[in-house]
Amino acid sequence: METLDSSRITPVLDDMNLQFTVEKKRRLARLSELSEAELEWLMVEHYQLSVRNPDFLSTAATTTKAFAEPAVTEELQRNLKEENGRAATYKRALAEVGIDVDRHVEFAPTTEFFAKVLALITDSPQCALGTIYATETAARFEHEVFLDISREIAGRRSRSWEQLRRFHEAHLAGVEPRHEGGLAELIDRVARGGTGDIVFGAAAVIDAMDAWWNNLLAHVAKR
Repeated sequence: METLDSSRITPVLDDMNLQFTVEKKRRLARLSELSEAELEWLMVEHYQLSVRNPDFLSTAATTTKAFAEPAVTEELQRNLKEENGRAATYKRALAEVGIDVDRHVEFAPTTEFFAKVLALITDSPQCALGTIYATETAARFEHEVFLDISREIAGRRSRSWEQLRRFHEAHLAGVEPRHEGGLAELIDRVARGGTGDIVFGAAAVIDAMDAWWNNLLAHVAKR
């Protein structure tokens, strides 16, 4: 992987993420064409990521202890503390619109995606940092998409969706910008010693997210 000037690294990673998310948003632009069952399936599958996210942050925090710069691990631990318990909140919010996440059936591409993330966050501290930064950046896209999906399904079912609205809007307004911004500052600091593994981790997980979303949307198209 080509080493980049550390002053340019976060804009490059952000652009890579933007290319992935814009294309997925385009494919999800007409939610009215999807059935309730398809929308519900996407929501339940996204919930699985919420369940696993604390484990990913914890593992990445452990991996980044190898940095001479302790602030990376400290930032990931702060993020972990903030994310702990959010899956339970999400579960209650989904139940508000009649979605039972306990009826989830394993979807192999999701399992494979999680395995890829785990491999990247245990590869090296630089790789772990790049991986988590890219996933935190993509989280904004996910909460935007699922805010729209929540509105759509709640409207069809004439159900209150206040908890879901607050859940996604809180992430968009505060949680994700804080996580992304904090990690961006640390990438700029750490990258002075070389950017290759940071870029590798980010690029690899963006490829994995792209493949996962392609599989999610392909599965929905077949239902």
